[in-house]
Amino acid sequence: MNSKPSAIDLFCGAGGLSEGLRWAGYDVQWALDHDESAVETYRENHGDHVIQADIRETDPAVDSPNIEPGELDLVAGGPPCPSFSNIGQSKLGSLEDRSVDEDERNLLYLDFLRYVDHFQPRAFVMENVPGMLADTVLVESDTVQESLPSGSGAEIERYPVGKEVPVTDIILEEMESLGYSADWFKIDSADFGVPQHRERLFFIGRQTDGNLPKLEQWRTHRPPTTREKTQRVQVRPELRDDVEETQTTLEDNSSVLPQFKRAWEHKRPHLTVADAIMDLPPISPKGEMPPTRATEYTLPPITPYQEWIRDIPADEEWEDQDLQNHDARWHNHLDLSIYKLLGHGVGWNIGQVSTSLQPYRDDVFQDKYKKQNPAEPASTILAHIQKDGHMFIHPTEARSLSPREAARLQSFKDTYWFPESRTNAYRLIGNAVPPRLAEAVGVAIQQIILSDQYADV
Repeated sequence: MNSKPSAIDLFCGAGGLSEGLRWAGYDVQWALDHDESAVETYRENHGDHVIQADIRETDPAVDSPNIEPGELDLVAGGPPCPSFSNIGQSKLGSLEDRSVDEDERNLLYLDFLRYVDHFQPRAFVMENVPGMLADTVLVESDTVQESLPSGSGAEIERYPVGKEVPVTDIILEEMESLGYSADWFKIDSADFGVPQHRERLFFIGRQTDGNLPKLEQWRTHRPPTTREKTQRVQVRPELRDDVEETQTTLEDNSSVLPQFKRAWEHKRPHLTVADAIMDLPPISPKGEMPPTRATEYTLPPITPYQEWIRDIPADEEWEDQDLQNHDARWHNHLDLSIYKLLGHGVGWNIGQVSTSLQPYRDDVFQDKYKKQNPAEPASTILAHIQKDGHMFIHPTEARSLSPREAARLQSFKDTYWFPESRTNAYRLIGNAVPPRLAEAVGVAIQQIILSDQYADV
């Protein structure tokens, strides 16, 4: 018996899901993604067990490692966000004999299920965006959907012609047709120790009879009380002049590390932007003073989260640790002037200011310039940050967030390196599953579904 539950990560991206599963005690044995930059980043941080390939052109029996069906504990992954508006019911049921040329991005979740069907893991978890909950499929014919691969179970339920069927219902039926009980769960990353509001949808399935982990029961954090909102971040004693040397310094990390326990009632206030990034040295788009890029820390960590995320080796001091991916993008004079005008947490929506000041076309983004509020979790970090940083303005400096700041808000440790251009790093970070959120999901699955073999992991 292995000492750790085994897992593979499909559509692995930069590795956020794998990182969280690793923290949760899993042995991630194999990963796959089609994006060269994502695979390079994953390999740099996790090792050589990742391959670059289009999953539609792969065969799990040939291209994956030497894992026999039935041996794997978990298949995990996040297929790209689907859009089902133009798909008929008849295209949603078949897991095989599909032409790559005719396939659509919104059918990639079927390739995830193809791997589940091959490996027959004890459990699976599939991550996606909560917008899927609003998607429906219009039944355009009375043709019963094709059966899933031989031996996988009954055909998908027949729906009346003209009925709008929730996409999530169809996906759950396809999962159940593979022999799994499954359900979906919508959660916010901020409730799991991530300093960012980021809602995500998780489909979880298990092969054996029993309960599924109700993810909302594993929350570790909560909205702050009014009193907590008014309290200032405590400064470490060694940074202040009005304390005695005998006072204790930073509280132990265990006070802010998520305690992933089912229905645990002692929850802490949401972590904030200030908790996450305000110890990082100033940088400037102009590249004079401050510099465009900072490669070393100028202050010790100020909050427990900052100390945890720096991940300082036991034999090193904070002054000796290298700082990576902390560089400022260029901004024009107009953008910098507008950034200075905004208050914390303030944004200008389309139509609120003159069109000459708008960052986006009003037919593309109904959004704004937005300065992040240091006293609240960040707004959702999107891959769009690679295009510009108008929605992610630093709380106190006239610039958008650096890749390292965005990574911290996603809960990637400072030792997690993105060896890509700044533009690619932004995209990979914005698309990633926050590792802390992935850890919570991994712990819940391990304790509810896999506990008979891995109770002490």
